[in-house]
Amino acid sequence: MSKVMICRLKKLMDEKGLNIAQLSKEVEVTENAIRGYSKNSFSRIDCQVAIKLCSYFQVEVGEMFVIKEVVDND
Repeated sequence: MSKVMICRLKKLMDEKGLNIAQLSKEVEVTENAIRGYSKNSFSRIDCQVAIKLCSYFQVEVGEMFVIKEVVDND
């Protein structure tokens, strides 16, 4: 088993009816960054972006980003 970091941004965006462009403008973060987090295609978390996203959605970092175990296919 290995572990991966999952971002719950897409779920939070859906709950508020926001698309990537709208959220990008609201939090002043690039659309590419928002897209990466919403599609879980990121390898690093930018602290300033995490702060902006968590503040906007009024969630803690542990609610935005979670660690999940995945089964290795070896």
